[in-house]
Amino acid sequence: MKVLHLTPHLGGGVGRALSGLLQPSEHNVEHVFVCLEQAEKDHFIKLIIAAGYQVIVDPDEQHLKQLITDADIVQLEWWRHPTTISALLKCCHLPVRLVVWCHVSGLYNEIIPHALLEMSSRFILTSACTYQAESIQSLPELHKAKLTVIHSNNGLENWPRSTACDSQQELSVGYLGSFNFSKLHPDYIYYLDKVELKPFEVTMIGDALNADKLTAQVKALGRTDLLMFTGYIHDVAKPLDKINVLAYLQNPRHYGTNENALLEAMAMGIVPVVLNNPAECEIVENGKTGLVVNDQASFAEAILWLQQHPQQRTEIGENAAAFVRQRHSSGKMQRAFDEQYNLAMQTQKQTIAFDQIFGDTPSEWFLSCQQHADLFKKDGSVEAPKDDYLRYSMSEETKGSAVHFHRYFPQDELLAKWAGGVASLC
Repeated sequence: MKVLHLTPHLGGGVGRALSGLLQPSEHNVEHVFVCLEQAEKDHFIKLIIAAGYQVIVDPDEQHLKQLITDADIVQLEWWRHPTTISALLKCCHLPVRLVVWCHVSGLYNEIIPHALLEMSSRFILTSACTYQAESIQSLPELHKAKLTVIHSNNGLENWPRSTACDSQQELSVGYLGSFNFSKLHPDYIYYLDKVELKPFEVTMIGDALNADKLTAQVKALGRTDLLMFTGYIHDVAKPLDKINVLAYLQNPRHYGTNENALLEAMAMGIVPVVLNNPAECEIVENGKTGLVVNDQASFAEAILWLQQHPQQRTEIGENAAAFVRQRHSSGKMQRAFDEQYNLAMQTQKQTIAFDQIFGDTPSEWFLSCQQHADLFKKDGSVEAPKDDYLRYSMSEETKGSAVHFHRYFPQDELLAKWAGGVASLC
C-alpha cells in the first residue's frame, strides 16, 4: 500500500508529526512525502530520508500528477496554506482516495471547508476539540462516520524527566512555543506582571519572532528582569530541563490542536498552567495534570500556589508525565493510521472537484477557509472583527493570512488590497 503525503513543508509541528510514522508497518505501508515548496528547515527531511523513506521537494505539475496517480492513498496534511490549495487545483480530475489529516482546530478564523470533509475517504482530527467546529457539527451522520482523532505526537515516553521538577527545587517558570500573538496570548506579559513574586523570571524558549515586542512591553512596565530569551533551540529538552512550570497561555482564538510544546513539557514532568481554551482543555485536567485558569488574577494565584506547594507541584507533574507518556507512546499513532488506511482502501478512488471547494482565483481560495469572509470586502477594504483576539490571526505574516496568500499570488488585486488592509488591524 503506497501512501503519498502532500504537505507544504516538513518543518516544525508537521515534520515532527509525520516523522512518527517512520516505523515498520504490519500492513506494508510505503510512505512517500511530497513537500510542495522548498524547505526553510530541513531537519525532518534529513531524518525521514535517513530512515529510508522518499522525500520529493517542489515537484513540477506533471511529476505531481504521476505521483498522485501511482498512490493508493493520498494523505493531505491540511491547514490553510497557499501551496496546498494551488497543488490540489492542479489535480481536480485525477481519481484519488483522499485521507485528510487536519492540523488545525477549525474552531475560529481558519475553518475547515465543508466540502473537503464530505469528499474525503477518511478525515482525521488531531484533537477532539475540533468536534466543536461548526463544519463538523453540521455534517450528515454518513460523513461523521469517517471522522476519528489521531494525536500527532508519539514517542514521548522516551523523553527525559526535568531535573528541576524535584520538590526540593525552587519554582522555575518557562514558556515553549510560538511568540506570535495569533498563538501566544497578546496580553501574556500582563499575566506575568500580576504574579507577586520577586524575583520572577520566565524563560522564553522559541524563535526570536516578536521577542522585540515582548521586550518593549516589559520595559514599559519597568520589568526588564521578567523575561529571559533562549533563542531557537532544536533540542528543547535541554532548556526544559531547567524549569518545572510551563506558563502556556495562548490566544483564546488560536488555531492549534495537538500542542506539541505543551505535551513535550508535560512528558518531562513540568506542570502546565493553561487558559481554559478548547485545545488545552483536551490535554490538561485541572488539578490533576496541570492547572487551568480563567484570567490574570487566577493565573497569578496558580503560580503563587505552585511556589508555596512544591510537593503538590511535583505530584501534578508526575501525573502529567504519566498521562502524556501513555497517550503518546511509540507506535500508537502508526497503528491508528494503519487502521484508517485499511478503511480507506475499502472505498473506490474518485475525482474531486477541488475548484468547487476552493473557487477559481487566489482571493477565492483565501476566502474559502475564512470564518468571517464577510469582513473582506469586494472593494478591497477589510472590516475589523468584533472579536479582538481574531485580529492577530488576520494580520499574520503566514498561517494562511491575506498577507501570506498575497506573497504567493501577487497578481491577485483583491489579495493585494486585503493584505494592505489587515496591516492596520493590530
